[in-house]
Amino acid sequence: MTYLLAKYALVFLLALISGILFGRWMTRRSFVDVSESYEDLRDAAARSDTAQWNKLWGRLDALPKPKEVDLSNLTDRLDGLAYAIGNFPEPRPVNFAPVEGKLEALSKTVSAIPTPAAPNEVDLRPVTNKLEVLTARIDALPAPKEVPPVNLMPIDQRLGAIETELGRLGRRLEAVPQTKSAANSGPATLKTASYGNKDNLRSIFGVGPMLEELLNHHGIFYFWQIASWTDRDIAIMDERLDTFKGRIVRDNWVEQAKQLSGEPGSAQQPTEMRISA
Repeated sequence: MTYLLAKYALVFLLALISGILFGRWMTRRSFVDVSESYEDLRDAAARSDTAQWNKLWGRLDALPKPKEVDLSNLTDRLDGLAYAIGNFPEPRPVNFAPVEGKLEALSKTVSAIPTPAAPNEVDLRPVTNKLEVLTARIDALPAPKEVPPVNLMPIDQRLGAIETELGRLGRRLEAVPQTKSAANSGPATLKTASYGNKDNLRSIFGVGPMLEELLNHHGIFYFWQIASWTDRDIAIMDERLDTFKGRIVRDNWVEQAKQLSGEPGSAQQPTEMRISA
């Protein structure tokens, strides 16, 4: 960038010098001495001025003279207008007597209107006396005693405990197995595994992953449920196993479940279910 600027500056300087030299050469080559004396210049200027003025006056003299404007028509119209204004009829005087009579009659009518009587003043003394008596009675009342603040902390704690117990009871009621009826008895089933972690039903010989999933779908999650099945329960549950019919009796699930339910780590039957049974 600096190189380009320096280059452009050098070119500009060379062009400037060349122009100056060329101008000096041209002025010296075509210079002509045209100096004259002061008197000659003044005479020449005077002759030039005189010629210019003579030319100007000649042009002004050559201009045509302006024509006279005929204002006779305008003056006639102005005379007619002045005549019409002079012949205007004089205005007739306006008779205001009827209006004045009506105004006077109206004034008499207004004056004849009786002045409204002043309204009777209301006696508020009985009311003010009663208010004073009532105020005195209120002032005579004893000041209310300050009620000591009540400690509601025990009540809040008790209510919290009750709400917790109600929540537990609700969850237990949701997990209560379906009750057997005389008309339609069946195995005790649960909606969810609400009594701890569900047992590994695949520990029963003959129960695989698919069969365990099917048992869970029908509400069987624990060994103690299978251990309590009766012949009627086995028949009903066998119908629900679809393609696995006959497995319960053939593999003796009830006896296996009784043994597995007594092992450590197996879920135990809830107390309320033992009582209902």
